[in-house]
Amino acid sequence: MLLKHYRRGVNNEAINEINVVPYVDIMLVLLVIFMVVTPLAIQGLEINLPKTESKQLELEQSFPFIIDINDKGQYFIEEDSRITQVSLGFIEDRFSKVISSNPDLEVIIRGDGEADYESVAQLLSMLQENGGLNFSLATQP
Repeated sequence: MLLKHYRRGVNNEAINEINVVPYVDIMLVLLVIFMVVTPLAIQGLEINLPKTESKQLELEQSFPFIIDINDKGQYFIEEDSRITQVSLGFIEDRFSKVISSNPDLEVIIRGDGEADYESVAQLLSMLQENGGLNFSLATQP
C-alpha cells in the first residue's frame, strides 16, 4: 500500500487554524434572509381612518392605550407585538386594570371610516364608565 505524505506547514505540523470564510458566507445569507422576511412578518390591521382638516396632537405619554375598530365593528388591541381581536368586555377588564395604576392614561381610538357608530359609541361609553377621561379619535389628515 502506497501512502502519500503531505507537508502540513513549514515543520510538518498540522495547521490549527479554522477557515472562517464559509461561516461568514452562511452569516451573510442568514442576514439577507432576515432582512427580507422581517418586513413580511410585521402584521398590521388595515384601517382606513376618516380624513379631516385637523392638526396632529402631541402625545403627553410615550405609551398610549390604542384601540382599533375595523369596518365590521370588531375591536383590536396590540399584545405581545401582535394585533389581537378582542371583545369589548376584554377591553373593559384590561382598561380598568391599566387605568387604576395610571389615571392620566391617554387612549387613542383608531376607527375605520366605515365602522358603525354603535361600536364607537359603546367603546367611548365603556371608557368613560371606567374612568377614562383622556381619549382621542385618530384621523387621517
